[in-house]
Amino acid sequence: MAALQKIRSKSGLLVGIIAVGLLAFVFPWSEVSTFINKMKDKAFVVNGEVVTTGEYATRISQMENIQKIMSGQNSLDEMATSQIREAVYEQMVREMLLDEQAEKLGLAVTAKELEDMIYGENPTPVLYQIPFFINPQTGRFDKAYMMQFLSEIGQDPSKLSPEQGAEIVARREVWAFIENMIKYQRLEEKYSALVGGTAIASDTEAKSSYEDSKSAADIAYVLQSYSALPDSTVQVSDKEIKELYEKRKKSYKTNAELRTISYFIKDVIPSDEDFMAVENEIAAVYEKLLVADNPAVIVNEYSSNQYVDAFMSVSSLPADAKSFAQSAAIGDIRKPVREGQSYIMYKLVDRTNAADSVKLQMIPMPQGMDLKTTEHIADSLMSVIKGGKDFSAVANEVVPGSNGGELGWMNEMTLSGAGIAKECFAASKGDVLKLNLQGQSVLMRIDDKTNPVPKVKLAIVQMPVIVSDKTQNSIDNELNQFVAENGNMENFESAASSNGYAIVPNAVINPSDMFLGNATGTRQVIHWAFNNKVGTVNKFDNISDKRVVAIIKSESKGDYYPISELSATFRQELVRDKKAEKMITDLKAKNLTTLDEYAQAIGGRIDTAKFVTFQTSRIVGRMASEPIMNVVAKRGQLNKVEAPLKGMEGVYVMDVINKTEDTKEYDSVLAKQQIKQANSTLGFQAYRALLEKMKVEDNRVKFW
Repeated sequence: MAALQKIRSKSGLLVGIIAVGLLAFVFPWSEVSTFINKMKDKAFVVNGEVVTTGEYATRISQMENIQKIMSGQNSLDEMATSQIREAVYEQMVREMLLDEQAEKLGLAVTAKELEDMIYGENPTPVLYQIPFFINPQTGRFDKAYMMQFLSEIGQDPSKLSPEQGAEIVARREVWAFIENMIKYQRLEEKYSALVGGTAIASDTEAKSSYEDSKSAADIAYVLQSYSALPDSTVQVSDKEIKELYEKRKKSYKTNAELRTISYFIKDVIPSDEDFMAVENEIAAVYEKLLVADNPAVIVNEYSSNQYVDAFMSVSSLPADAKSFAQSAAIGDIRKPVREGQSYIMYKLVDRTNAADSVKLQMIPMPQGMDLKTTEHIADSLMSVIKGGKDFSAVANEVVPGSNGGELGWMNEMTLSGAGIAKECFAASKGDVLKLNLQGQSVLMRIDDKTNPVPKVKLAIVQMPVIVSDKTQNSIDNELNQFVAENGNMENFESAASSNGYAIVPNAVINPSDMFLGNATGTRQVIHWAFNNKVGTVNKFDNISDKRVVAIIKSESKGDYYPISELSATFRQELVRDKKAEKMITDLKAKNLTTLDEYAQAIGGRIDTAKFVTFQTSRIVGRMASEPIMNVVAKRGQLNKVEAPLKGMEGVYVMDVINKTEDTKEYDSVLAKQQIKQANSTLGFQAYRALLEKMKVEDNRVKFW
């Protein structure tokens, strides 16, 4: 009975356990997990509208493909990828903001308007930046090239070869991207014009502007530069810096969280043992090169660069290679030497006297046709040219705007890479050749050749010194030990310095920073810093040529940049102000009355600034603007030495030596137009204000 009673007392617990077990089978946990992940998947948010990581990644991929197509590159380096990532983010945010504002304000870019911006008499400047539309001869936008591009992408990809069809599809994506750019640039122009048009100058403002600019003064002055007084002569306290920060911090707003980290970078470079290993290896290769019948085999097997069967002019060689080539006999070898982070040696294979370069003209055959058809067209054009028709005229008919098919001057090494060096250099001036260039038939004319010069053919063996696994392991063990012993706030910086590492203390980083300073490959450090707690230390060893060790010092989630980031700037300003105060006090105590006396007292000279008005933005002869000169130009009395005054570069003593008045009558319309032009940045300022108002939330650092 006691056992039964115990079971009854626990029955509630048993039922609960069974219920939870059943719930695990019945409740759709996978859907809940998907929902939670979806809620977290926010690359960025604009006014409540979420852009997922997938959507963002898709746009990045599109932009990368477009960049590759327009640049002709197969891959992009880290810098280009990072810039694309940031450009895509800015563009997507801009599109979302403009779309919302356009809908509210009734703004739009019509199809007819878009057509006029592309095909009209004054094409949009966007088109001037597209490489496909640039005439290589003039370096400028050429509408004929754009029309040719549009004609090509209008072809049916299904009727072309798979490679050509894929190229047409890719170029259509480029054109869609260009059209989108044009549309949003025009929409932004309309929005800016609308905002700018709301700022209307009043009659009082226009009259005041006229009065400020009609009087111009020539000012003689003596300047005592702040650099003349050592910084040590004045003292600035942390309290003063904090007080100035509180006054000015509203000018340093930030919408992003910030992190402060300290870090050091250790370069991963080959050890002496690594160099010795390659030195021994190239010494063995040297022995093989001595007896090799075909040096190309040795070069291709051991060198980082493949053998090039082409002549180079002796004058174009580096100093050491040039000296060797001038004195060596065929078959001689320059012994291996260390150059930077590699070893190199040369063997003189042959020498000759021949043209250094040839000037070429080319007619490419139309694309999208089979080889037999292009061969037939090439033979037909060759017959026309042999019949007496000018090559340049034929080139311009086949490829309009090609400037007669001119390619310019090419040397033998360049043409060797294209596989046509021997044919072009063996031909005579004026010869026309039918060649196969990268699988396409072309007609090539030798327009000119340089005079013969001494040339050599070299077998070059270059062997780079690679960091060995042993060296990398040694570096990693050293840094792992450092982290284990000093991975804390108290010891990190001092221990790094005492161990000889170049510590970078208290670096403030932003979520959108691409790298730490100029160190490529360090975006991962920034990602880590924003996704870990203060006090965390980490060693980053998956960066190819360096290791980074960092500690998170602090985080800032406020609306302004932290004082630690701005203290140096504020300290400099306070030092300048205190220097000015001291200089002015010292000069006034001397009771000087003329510019000559002031110049003699400070060991300076008298200079003159001419035609200064109250609105002059940059004083001729000065490195920066000097507002105090603008004030003296308007308010200063003629031929009266002003007391020492604080400026941006130093303390000034000024004398207005001449004043002229503009005799033109006041024109209110013109004055208002000038004010409107001066307010041309209102549209940009409105856009920045809109970014703050729309609450753009950038979460990308959580994912990248």
